[in-house]
Amino acid sequence: MQSEIIMIGTELLLGQIVDTNAAFMGKVLAENGVNLYQKTTVGDNRQRIIRALESSLERADVVLTSGGLGPTEDDITRECIAEVFGQPLELRDDLVEQLEARFRRIGRPPTANNMKQAWAPKGAAALENPNGTAPGLIVEDARGMVIALPGVPRELQPMLRNGVMPLLRKRFQLKGLVHYRVLKVCGIGESAIDNVIGDLIRDSVNPTVGLLASPEAVRIRIAARADTKAEAAAMIDAMAARVHEKLPGLVMGEDEATIEGSVDELLQVRGWRIALAESHTGGMIAQRMSCAGVKSFAGALVEPVAPCAQEAAAQQARTLAGQAQQQFGAECAFASVPLESEGAAAAVLLTPSDVLEWELRFSSLSDIHQLRAAIAVLERLRRLLANVSDPGF
Repeated sequence: MQSEIIMIGTELLLGQIVDTNAAFMGKVLAENGVNLYQKTTVGDNRQRIIRALESSLERADVVLTSGGLGPTEDDITRECIAEVFGQPLELRDDLVEQLEARFRRIGRPPTANNMKQAWAPKGAAALENPNGTAPGLIVEDARGMVIALPGVPRELQPMLRNGVMPLLRKRFQLKGLVHYRVLKVCGIGESAIDNVIGDLIRDSVNPTVGLLASPEAVRIRIAARADTKAEAAAMIDAMAARVHEKLPGLVMGEDEATIEGSVDELLQVRGWRIALAESHTGGMIAQRMSCAGVKSFAGALVEPVAPCAQEAAAQQARTLAGQAQQQFGAECAFASVPLESEGAAAAVLLTPSDVLEWELRFSSLSDIHQLRAAIAVLERLRRLLANVSDPGF
């Protein structure tokens, strides 16, 4: 079975909103073992939408669309689908009843244009939308099937998972699925990781291994196709063990794990709390710890400090770390002070048993480099607490 998705909306082309629906749809299709052949994004233009639908039906068994099912004049997806399939639009009594019931629940009457959502191509099946007023539509002929979903993510997501996927699994007798796990590595570049596990990426067939870089972590994705999730998980376990063997102690966590959460767990095991005195990182570490609800975070001082020479910066960092440690009554403290060379800083970490000093080096103090510096500090702390040695690459 081949599928395609068409994302409809001029706002997507103009960059006014981020297309999260496409990523979600691709993920859910992959999890259910459905091949996604192509994604197309098209504006609210009748002829272009029609051409996109006709083109996709030449290649795919199922075409899923997102957007254009609302009540306004520029919501024209249902009209385009009707033209592609040569079926007139008709006012459906069942959809009128659903709309009226929906508006009764929210305590206001529907406007005249809301009734537009009760029209559907003749012969179309409707998908109930429990979180909105726009029902989904399913239309098909010998070429294939078009499934139209609303563009609002909180409406589309449950409709896809709970309505569309069971239908497709039954219709196309989909037995297998694709399950995946993401291993996260911080403080090491994508090319360095590829150099170490490149053979797994190159030679893997099922499960497959891939890399995706981001400012926060390099994500190692292990994906397996199997009949059941349990079988896929077992395959992933075996491959993950090989990755851990090649990168001993360097995998920070899996899937939704965060570097802040990992550090917090290690600090709590030791009964330690950490205080911060940030200058170079501009409060970025404190912000991330606060947002993540890190229980071992004692507090932070965020002070602008003028860049200075190496020795003076190191001394000032030690002083600031000691002040933060004392003020917040913490066992550990971190401080950073900018050096005269752009983007670099003297960093100091105090623990009950040690004083660790090093130099943070980034090319500038832009937002992205402050983020990378913050991640580098947290990863340094994680490795110290986990007794992980420097990998040397």
